[in-house]
Formats: sequence, structure tokens, C-alpha cells
Amino acid sequence: MDAFLENAQELFDVARSDGNAEPNDFALLIRPDGGLHFVMESPLSLEAAAIHGGARTAYRVTKSTGGRVTVTGRSGNRTCVLEQSSKAFSRELLRDRPLYWISSPLTISAAS
Repeated sequence: MDAFLENAQELFDVARSDGNAEPNDFALLIRPDGGLHFVMESPLSLEAAAIHGGARTAYRVTKSTGGRVTVTGRSGNRTCVLEQSSKAFSRELLRDRPLYWISSPLTISAAS
């Protein structure tokens, strides 16, 4: 896996493991010299933030109150989006309701 996707995955893992339930939104810009620049709660789009900060690679990390975590990355003409829905949505989607029933096998009796 290349550095662009590895960085997106690492940001995603950190954002998911954050125990803070408050919403979060920030952009992480990686400048050509390797320097990092954080833009907290930026109203700019990811592309505009990258241009403003002089970055070739940019990531936006968004954590909403419902537990949804999204990391969007952009580097040149490449983009990626990693997203985890809220736990409530996952529970509804994967609720504990069987889709089929298993019944006991039929007993076949043969007359002797």
C-alpha cells in the first residue's frame, strides 16, 4: 500500500479510537517539504484548504455526534474516502433477527 492510503488509514484508525464523543472536523495538509499543517473546523473544501495551505496532499477528518467517522483524502488527481457509520446504524443494519428458520430433520419411519 502506498503512503497516501496508509496515511488515510492511520488517520481513520485514530479518529475511530478517539473516546471523545464530541464532533470534530479538521483538515490535515502535508506540504511539499513534509511539514504538517492543521486547519481546525475549516469552512473551506478540502481542495481549497490544500491550495490555501500550499499542500500537495490533504486529508479531512470528520467525526459527527452520531458516531460517524469520515476521512477524505486528496493528492493530485487521487482521492479516497474511508467511512464508518454510527453504531446505532450498524446495529439496525445487523439486527439479531434470523432471515431463515432451521427446523429439525424429518423423521422417516419405515414399516418393517
